[in-house]
Amino acid sequence: MREIAELSINSKKKYIKMDIKKYFIDAEEEMNDKYLSYSGDDTDFDDDFSFDGGASAPAPAMGGAPTSQPYIITLSNGTTNAIASNVVGKAYQNITSANNGVNTGVTYTMGVSGTTYLEFLYTQLNRPFVNGLTYIDGSTAAQSIKTLQLKVRDVNGNIQEKTLVPIIDPYQQQNTIVALRTVFKWDGFTSLSVDLNASASTTLYFYPSENVNVGRGLSGQAVARAYGNPNIVRQDKVVLGRGVANALRGGA
Repeated sequence: MREIAELSINSKKKYIKMDIKKYFIDAEEEMNDKYLSYSGDDTDFDDDFSFDGGASAPAPAMGGAPTSQPYIITLSNGTTNAIASNVVGKAYQNITSANNGVNTGVTYTMGVSGTTYLEFLYTQLNRPFVNGLTYIDGSTAAQSIKTLQLKVRDVNGNIQEKTLVPIIDPYQQQNTIVALRTVFKWDGFTSLSVDLNASASTTLYFYPSENVNVGRGLSGQAVARAYGNPNIVRQDKVVLGRGVANALRGGA
């Protein structure tokens, strides 16, 4: 009987050990997904036509992907009047539109020297990407929290629109920079619109989590490439004292 009891206890210990191991494996996978998808949140849009294309951001091995580098665009209002609906993107239409769709009195300047807004529009056609993080740096606090109107559609006429609302974290030490973690697909149909206050400017940083470049196939590489989290927005860490940690574990 003693041997049977010991065998039963050992079996339970083995089961508990395996169950705990599975828990940590699942937890690690979940954290990896959250890390690599920037926000860790699933979208609630229809899978057949959604801002993120019906799929979460790619999940390569930790540290195996190059760090995401942003597309940087500054929108400047050179007038003393507010100008509404300044559209970034919509490349299929704005490549051939007058002034590339930029409103009169507003200028678009790329953050990388030697590049142009027209080149950014062509990039949307040839290298569509999944935007994992939008970083907003306004000239004033009021400009930074202007809502953004995101619109995506396809050639079949399907359209989805979403209002992105920048919110300044109450624990921030400044009030002109906001990070939006909404994930969406950016191609030639995608557009993002923002209102500009009088004499104001805003700089938008678009961090891709994945892009497609057919040219990579010429060198035997995969045409899709995933990018690692730029860690612009860092997660807070809570450090527990030994007594608190023991109490949470049910110890003395």
